[in-house]
Amino acid sequence: MFFKRSLPAALVLALVALLPDAAHAAVAVSVDASANVRPFTPLIFGVAYGDGARNAVVGYPLRRWGGNGATRYNWKVDVHSTAFDWYFENIPGASDRTHVPPLNNDADAFISEARSYGADALITIPTIGWTPRADSPLQHPYLAGFSVATYGTQVPANPWSAAVDPWDTDAGSGDCNPASNSSPDCVPYGNEGRFHLINNDPHDTSSEVTPAFQKEWIAHLQSTFGNAAAGGVRFYSLDNEVMLWNSTHRDVHPAPTTYDETWNKALAYGTAIKQQDAAAKVTGPVTWGYCDLFGSAADNCADGSDRAAHGGTPFVAWYLQQVCAHPLAGGARVVDYLDLHYYPQGNVALNDDDSPTTAARRLRSLKELYDPAWVSESWIADLGDGDANHYSKPNLIPRVRAWIDQYCAGTKLAITEYNWGNDGTTSGAVAQAELFGIFAREGVDMATRWVAPEANSKAERAFTLFLNYDGAGAKVQGSSVHAQSANVDQVGAYAFVSGGRTMVLLTNKTTTAQNVPLTFASVPGTSWKLYGFDGATGVHQIDTGTISTTSLTLNALPAMSANLLVVSGADLIFADGFN
Repeated sequence: MFFKRSLPAALVLALVALLPDAAHAAVAVSVDASANVRPFTPLIFGVAYGDGARNAVVGYPLRRWGGNGATRYNWKVDVHSTAFDWYFENIPGASDRTHVPPLNNDADAFISEARSYGADALITIPTIGWTPRADSPLQHPYLAGFSVATYGTQVPANPWSAAVDPWDTDAGSGDCNPASNSSPDCVPYGNEGRFHLINNDPHDTSSEVTPAFQKEWIAHLQSTFGNAAAGGVRFYSLDNEVMLWNSTHRDVHPAPTTYDETWNKALAYGTAIKQQDAAAKVTGPVTWGYCDLFGSAADNCADGSDRAAHGGTPFVAWYLQQVCAHPLAGGARVVDYLDLHYYPQGNVALNDDDSPTTAARRLRSLKELYDPAWVSESWIADLGDGDANHYSKPNLIPRVRAWIDQYCAGTKLAITEYNWGNDGTTSGAVAQAELFGIFAREGVDMATRWVAPEANSKAERAFTLFLNYDGAGAKVQGSSVHAQSANVDQVGAYAFVSGGRTMVLLTNKTTTAQNVPLTFASVPGTSWKLYGFDGATGVHQIDTGTISTTSLTLNALPAMSANLLVVSGADLIFADGFN
């Protein structure tokens, strides 16, 4: 009271902020292990690629073979196209082509590595209808989609690249400038005054293939690793980001991908997969992000003529309708997992920026996955909130789960590409830990981060917190249960139960230490340990204690950190027979 009567209010607040208790402001968390119980699968802890030896150390349960390079992979000669990512070139793998596929080919090696440490492989099956030519050279110069000798002078496709491959100067970007390239095929595109080449010959690099070509590949994988039901490859994706083919793979597929093309290919290739290996599980359509939840590449993000021609139904909802409307003989579906990619916009994904402003925005953007009231802080907000689609409010997982329930109940949900910040960002690592809580709570059945974190990076710590929190192999597993934070922008709270353990993930998203008083609906156990990481320290045990009531306060959780409370002994509380 003395301060309030004697000093200006602003000065009072400044002085209070210096007090120890202010630096450790309390955020209450409640946990009820009997409410909102949802079992979750370890497949949510997956990654794309990664070093095999390091993957084994961390213990990732799922390893994805995907990305732009997987859309055109010729398994018979072990060659992939880099597409737009690197001058539309065909890059060879194994050099000995006396065997089909070559011995030590990339795909077989990838699967073998995953199996060696007990992981499943998720393999992308190309559906684009083109594959790198079988006569693709083993050395430079490689076959390229936009040869300078054939199509003329080219210019950089973006500010950070060159006009041609520095190691293969006949391989062009596919972009051009009428001032240096007089071809009538150098035409404008986009709204940025840029030009690119059209009417190139896809046969410069690629050959047409049918589903039978990929069916042969699955037969080879079966002969090498066994059927899906007998320990072989269990999961296949229907290509990668099909609604971007007209940009990423425009050298062979310049036309925008439509609703009908996507589904017709899904039906053809999904059927081929199931005919070859009935126990295999298929994921699709493998969207690229937010826009193709609602429309095709022929539309203008959320709306357009292709969507209008399909009754105005959002693309993913329409795709689900087709899955259930076209069962295979015996009732099996051609697609088992709805497969989406999602990257938060606004320069928080795939980004090294860890400034306080970006870190806070990165962590707030997690609400795009589950909060129906949250308005995106990116260009997504510009889509507006004028109808029942609430475009400016992504609410991704509940939105698509509602579509699943409405249009094709029983379909599982996969998010096979996502990223919430580069490996060295502390806020990205904290976001990664919270993502696992969100995936478990909201009902994601499979997830693979793009890409596997570098060894000993901050991002890797988030996986370790869930896959080996005590350094002796203890994992977060079982079921997600109810947990509620009084302020989710300061402290995220997620709870899990398994056997006699109750585990609570607490993420401190602030720049100061936080006190967290927890209240449990019933006594959760007899003893507890607290593990965690922050920007300075990897996963380690922070504290330990006993508990005999429904309350526990954790003091001074480090700034910008992820913490895992593990309460044990719940199976001992009534061991003496009392009720």
